[in-house]
Amino acid sequence: MSGEDRVPTLEELRRELDALGMVAVPFRDEIHIRRSTLEYIKVRVDDGVLRCEPWIGFFSQAKSTWLLLAIEMVILWSLQAQRLPLNAGLAMAFAGILGFGLHGLRYTLAEVTIGRVQSAWLELRARQRMAQLPSPSSSSSPPGTPALAEGDGPISEVSAHMRRKTPV
Repeated sequence: MSGEDRVPTLEELRRELDALGMVAVPFRDEIHIRRSTLEYIKVRVDDGVLRCEPWIGFFSQAKSTWLLLAIEMVILWSLQAQRLPLNAGLAMAFAGILGFGLHGLRYTLAEVTIGRVQSAWLELRARQRMAQLPSPSSSSSPPGTPALAEGDGPISEVSAHMRRKTPV
């Protein structure tokens, strides 16, 4: 990787994410990918490195998960302190399992969104690198030598691809 590689801007990434159907909103020196009412992914570039953080409201996803789990624990504990019939106990157990599942779903969807953002970022970088390469027609090849067709790689790449390790 050369030091001349240009890193895509957040505006280019935002346009790419908009084209993918994501709601990307510019905010100061970062963009926010909206997921639901209070959930979003903060995306920024620090020294050429893409950084993605899931947030819920004013807290990071990890802090808000701990806060929500604490609230759920207090509610379930207060309900358990009362003498309730068996049906209420089963309802509390169901609510606890449902809450655990929703937290897992929230984390999974955040990771899927971050994966899509990273894929768009890598695609932008690859396009920029390809745009910086010299075109095959501008390369000086000896007269009478066929030019490389699109998709053809150098011989070293082709031979490395052709080599196979065979068991002895």
